[in-house]
Amino acid sequence: MKVFITGGSGLLGQYLNMRLSQSHEILTVYNNNIGNCDRFNSVKLDIGNTKKLKEVFVSFLPDVVIHTGAYSRPEICDNLSREEVFRINVGATAGISVLCEKHKCLLIFSSTDLVYDGNRGSMLKEDAEIFPLSLYAESKFEAEKVIKANLRDFVILRTSLLYGIGLSDSVNNFHKMYDNFKAGKTSRLFCDQFRTPLSLIDAAELIAQILTKDMRGEIINFGGRERVSRVELGEILCVVAGFDKSLIEKISMGDVPGLLKVPDVSLNTDKLRSYGIEQKSIEESIFEILRNING
Repeated sequence: MKVFITGGSGLLGQYLNMRLSQSHEILTVYNNNIGNCDRFNSVKLDIGNTKKLKEVFVSFLPDVVIHTGAYSRPEICDNLSREEVFRINVGATAGISVLCEKHKCLLIFSSTDLVYDGNRGSMLKEDAEIFPLSLYAESKFEAEKVIKANLRDFVILRTSLLYGIGLSDSVNNFHKMYDNFKAGKTSRLFCDQFRTPLSLIDAAELIAQILTKDMRGEIINFGGRERVSRVELGEILCVVAGFDKSLIEKISMGDVPGLLKVPDVSLNTDKLRSYGIEQKSIEESIFEILRNING
């Protein structure tokens, strides 16, 4: 199968490069940072450049596009203009969806759990109320609407908090937390925000499994099995890795000025599992992350 990966130098994209290249012909796209893309069939491309995007797409003619390319963190989007965020997160997605429809190509799109109303309870299903607070979440939800309008063969993955060790230049809070604990330093972690986190290794593996399933026209909650706070995730890391739990400094979302508070966007993932796709537990995933670190 020919798989076109956008955001190939990003947090998830680099894990997708490694996993999907094992069994598929991939073309992975990067823009400013190359990440590990130089180890694979890759191209430098601003996905917001419609003309260049079309040229690369038509040259490769993929069977599947996995679209992770985006301004992918709320804090990054907050430092950019609305026009620039929408140019990439919505406009580029529109261009990709049109190409996918024209060439009868499946689009797998990485959206976010942050589109949900974080004050409406726990373990939210796919039909839960939508209320994106941040510019990032708003742009992702608008991208979902564009995909549904333009394309029949799509899978929208409302992706939860991804954790693990960032590759090359990519970083995430879990990686920083691990490094802090290893150095005997504290990490400030929220005790009052709840997610269903999914490891980067597991996310890439589950997407590889999705490629083998007959999924079309679906919105899927894409997260882990367990609802935890950031503190609880840190505590599991401490138990598995043998770090001192006293290095965790518990804080509230209210302790961070200007933070958009999203208390609970934990996900019900029954729909994902109904396709025979099973996630690892957080403990199992952290053991796997540590095995990779230690070789």
